[in-house]
Amino acid sequence: MLFFGLFLIGLVIPFLLVKVKPSWIVWVPSFVLFIAAIAIYGKAEFFPGEGMADLAERLYFIIFGLSAIGSIVGGLIVHFIRNK
Repeated sequence: MLFFGLFLIGLVIPFLLVKVKPSWIVWVPSFVLFIAAIAIYGKAEFFPGEGMADLAERLYFIIFGLSAIGSIVGGLIVHFIRNK
């Protein structure tokens, strides 16, 4: 349930930017969340924490990754709505 909520949060973010004039602005949140997920994963892989800290870093990766996926899906929906 938590992860679905994170997906929905990522899905809503591009809809908040639908009225902004440049069409590329809806892709900025997905790009930022994707870069954050990659950075967190790299930190967790190359500089692992101990015990629960390592688990928390991997959970942060999942959180940012799901939000990025939701933001990409939301960006695609906004893109198709604008081009319709």
